[in-house]
Amino acid sequence: MTCWSTADLTWFRGHLLDDILPHWLAAAPTANGFFAAGLDREWRPGGDQVATLVSQSRLLFDFATGWSLTGDERYRQAVREGTQFLCEHFRDRRHGGWYWSCRPDGTVVDDDKDTYGHAFVIFGLSHAARCLESGECLATAVDTARLVRERLGDEHGGVFLRADAAFDSFARSDRRSQNPAMHLFEALLALADVSGQGPDRRRAEEGAAFVLGRLVRDDGGLPEDYDSDWRPLPDERGGWINVGHLFEWAFLLSSAVERGYPADWLGPAERMLEYGLRVGYDAERGGICTRAPLHGPPTGAGRAHRGWWEQCEAIRALMHFAVVRCRDDLLGPLARTTGLVRAELIDPEHGGWYSSASAEDKSKGNVWKVDYHVVGMCAEAVRLAALVPLPGPPGEGA
Repeated sequence: MTCWSTADLTWFRGHLLDDILPHWLAAAPTANGFFAAGLDREWRPGGDQVATLVSQSRLLFDFATGWSLTGDERYRQAVREGTQFLCEHFRDRRHGGWYWSCRPDGTVVDDDKDTYGHAFVIFGLSHAARCLESGECLATAVDTARLVRERLGDEHGGVFLRADAAFDSFARSDRRSQNPAMHLFEALLALADVSGQGPDRRRAEEGAAFVLGRLVRDDGGLPEDYDSDWRPLPDERGGWINVGHLFEWAFLLSSAVERGYPADWLGPAERMLEYGLRVGYDAERGGICTRAPLHGPPTGAGRAHRGWWEQCEAIRALMHFAVVRCRDDLLGPLARTTGLVRAELIDPEHGGWYSSASAEDKSKGNVWKVDYHVVGMCAEAVRLAALVPLPGPPGEGA
């Protein structure tokens, strides 16, 4: 078993500050604050660019993280200009809320109100508020959180997927997903960290209570998709478990407990982590797969696919639990998964990550891949390295 140490954690800092963030800073920001997300293998923006709430807001987080770790004013300027573009062009001042997508000149492409996208507005503006010391960013994030609860929440305590521009009708109203709820929880944690206000903290607790009380199974499994009454869709109707989201939830809950949220969240967090390892981790090759059926591990192609972001979430959760929860038994899976990433997912010639292990698509960015997962993983490694040294696996030197 490979030894894991603070030297391994140090690698993440260099990877973030010498490779990932400099490439995004050079390629994505434009003169008016629009962030170009479509980048080829050599980090060159394509001609037909569209930004979504997700890509624009996730890059606010990326650049705010760059500012916090380096103090480089270029990152802060990118946050300032990107926030201005978001608020000027994505915000619907007639009906409220935020449009889904815009072109570089500010033209609205899709004016629907997407719940997942609104969660990232809260998330991105919360990080922008800290970076810029902006009360306006914070107030806008608070207002958006209130709007999501009032206009995108359903009668069960969950959220709809998407509404039309005026919030008069809901797209796919017969379907629900835990994914927007998860990212809304993440966003509300970030908002409460900045605001320090009880109402923001209570909204985060209410979101966790809904998911933990209604959606997470006793064995730690968390179905991805549901009907309108939040009953999991069966396998024959497309029901599945997103393995990466199990690790993502495990980390979010444990890190929230670390910050003073209810200690009983840790039990479900550990069960989700264990379920993800049991059904999704490849002990021989390392890494986790993307999809699992509602019960039991995947087989065939479902077992083989290893997406980039899923590895980030697995690594972040494993290193977090190894340090914060003293889980030395996780060091082996952590080392092997990190080894897979460094061998198969990172571009040795141009830097950055491919979208999956052995992927044919070598592009570095699109509206869903702006390396928010990579930045989050590396930022957690930087934080953990400042806490305590990681021990080596049992039986080996530290």
